[in-house]
Amino acid sequence: MTSETKTKRQFRKDGTPYYVQLAAIIRRQIAEGSWDIGDKLPTLKQMVATYGVSPMTVRQAIAGLKQEGLIDPTRGRGTFVIAKPETLTSIPYNLNRSSGTDDGAFSFRMVALRPANNELRITPEDGTALDDYQYMKRTFASDGRPYIVAEYMIAGEVFGKIPENLWAKGLISELLYDTKDVGLSHVQQKFRVISSMPQEAAELKIQTHDPVIQVRRIFLNAKKEILCLAQLVYRTDGVVFDMNIDLNDRDQLFELGGFPVS
Repeated sequence: MTSETKTKRQFRKDGTPYYVQLAAIIRRQIAEGSWDIGDKLPTLKQMVATYGVSPMTVRQAIAGLKQEGLIDPTRGRGTFVIAKPETLTSIPYNLNRSSGTDDGAFSFRMVALRPANNELRITPEDGTALDDYQYMKRTFASDGRPYIVAEYMIAGEVFGKIPENLWAKGLISELLYDTKDVGLSHVQQKFRVISSMPQEAAELKIQTHDPVIQVRRIFLNAKKEILCLAQLVYRTDGVVFDMNIDLNDRDQLFELGGFPVS
């Protein structure tokens, strides 16, 4: 197997064009400082050899990055880095601010609230579905820039126990925890790194197929009935999973190593 074939196999076979994937690689290298402002990128021939793609793929990737204002290809001189991609300020995952106003760095707004119509799929593995749900969609921002798109299926009986004005300004986790007669007993989460869909990319102001973190969070009562299903999609360039490890809890060490335990 040639090195060119090995390199080309590093690209995903999920339908994402190679030039989009190559542009993402170059963009990340610029963001991380592999190439600084003023640096000259490798030549077309060198990129073809390094990444195992066609000259056309490299040209398309370069054209896209030029349109983003990151590089400047000059005939006869080469291609130079002229800017770094904008990134969000790191946002700790353990968010604890509940203000939905725009007067601080962290804010969110509700963009949809209506009776649910299977917007999110509930599986038997998630728990027992109740008779009716309200669908809610929110977008979260940091310093005015979007970083989460969040969708929720909230059980009708739960929704009715919390004043509607609180749904517009409170964090869902806090509302469910603080309202004792809701009966919250257990919360489970699943994290996945996936490619963004066009709608998510547009809302998060990223490129389609850029990696995002999907968090699926299920709030259950003691009967394992689903009080709320939340599905949140995070930009990957603004998320820091900030956790304190309790050395008195041995299981947390396994979680730190990537092997979560129930």
